Amino acid sequence: MGEEIFINEQGLRIKYSKPFVSCFYDKEAYEGYLNTCLMLPNYEACGQAKYEMHICGDKKKVKQLEEKLK
Repeated sequence: MGEEIFINEQGLRIKYSKPFVSCFYDKEAYEGYLNTCLMLPNYEACGQAKYEMHICGDKKKVKQLEEKLK
């Protein structure tokens, strides 16, 4: 997988690999969850778990993200 980089609001550059998720992947939403996990040693696993729980677990949210892409 390719490496991604995003810069959070504090200017911190975060490197991560695009995750395999069970639903529609939205980069911006994933990076938001990843940003909440930065204090943890395995922030990528934390971000992916939160994305799965809050995005993939909510069919309405998945539909909103899919519509946003159109």
